[in-house]
Amino acid sequence: MTVTAIIAEFNPFHNGHQLLAQAAREAGGKNSAVVAILSGNWVQRGAPALLPKGARARAALLSGIDLVVELPLAHAMSTAERFAYGGIALAEALGCVDFLAFGSETGALPPLEQCAAALLDPKVDAALREGLGEGLSYAAARQQAVARHLGEEAAAPLSRPNDTLAVQYLYELQRRKSPIRPFTIPRQGARHHDPREDEGSATASAAWVRERFQSGDLEAALPYLPPASWESLEQAVETGRWADPAKLELPLLAALRRMEPRDFAALPDLSEGLENRLWSAAGQGASLEEVLDLAVTKRYPRARLRRALLAACLGIPKEASRQPPPYLRVLGMNQRGAAVLSQAKKTASLPVSHSLARLERLGGRAGETARLEARATDLHGLLFREPVPRGTDYTNSIITV
Repeated sequence: MTVTAIIAEFNPFHNGHQLLAQAAREAGGKNSAVVAILSGNWVQRGAPALLPKGARARAALLSGIDLVVELPLAHAMSTAERFAYGGIALAEALGCVDFLAFGSETGALPPLEQCAAALLDPKVDAALREGLGEGLSYAAARQQAVARHLGEEAAAPLSRPNDTLAVQYLYELQRRKSPIRPFTIPRQGARHHDPREDEGSATASAAWVRERFQSGDLEAALPYLPPASWESLEQAVETGRWADPAKLELPLLAALRRMEPRDFAALPDLSEGLENRLWSAAGQGASLEEVLDLAVTKRYPRARLRRALLAACLGIPKEASRQPPPYLRVLGMNQRGAAVLSQAKKTASLPVSHSLARLERLGGRAGETARLEARATDLHGLLFREPVPRGTDYTNSIITV
């Protein structure tokens, strides 16, 4: 059986995701399976996932995905570099993945692979560090460094969101000398995180779909969603089992105001010296947006600070995303996915289980990671219309379709 992995958030699962899943299956041939490595209840932009991970996993399994494995919180809620690092590490750890599929604005591997190879060059790394020393953000310094090495056109993928993530996937594969073979398809419709639909296209960005949902205009998103995803969102409206970001505001501000500068210094992806600025901003800002307005700098853009502040609320350790995931947690599967899982149990280099309690009992980093995941799920459940009890991550069953 040929196995293709996709690293994703599915927040929510839309037609663009289904097109990628179909392309992944076609690339693998008749006897093929598609595995999704899925962010849990918190996503990379520093926000709660709209729907709980179980609902998103079920929609994916009914829309072209065969097996869903969870990307741990620390990697799911990190930079593109650490997001890719965690996802590729899990794909390799399964021991049976042949391909990695992803969308990109460029839609072709050679320019993306060239950019990824440049990032492995010590000269480019030195130029990147020089840019950071000049006060540039990491993204700007990286693009400038590659442009100096290869030219502006070759560095252009680092200015586009999906291309940037694609480059990071390829960087990880090259760095690891991984046997997993990549392939990409052109991203269709609106860009990643672009809050609009693409007129005349069957695809829309996840951000646009979330905006329609939160404004009470879900009907407008119907043409851009597979049936299973539409049903999951309709059910969320009926039951109130969706995360309202507004409910996070006061708990997050309360957590930030209890912190001292040394606590801010311990947050992920922040360098020495920013802790006093964040501490001051947290004490003055009356909303999360005000705190961000006061804290944002040229080097530390809004998205990076948002992730760091949410990491404070969730209790994500500073170095957690720099360490490889300690286990493979299965969220759901169909019959074909069960065959992949059976194969993975023979080839995997990490413990495999659907039970978070069982993984926690492994102790060490596995136990720490599992407890962090459970606490993050507990906080996510407080954002529903009717909050759910603590401990659901331990008691929720594996999703089977």
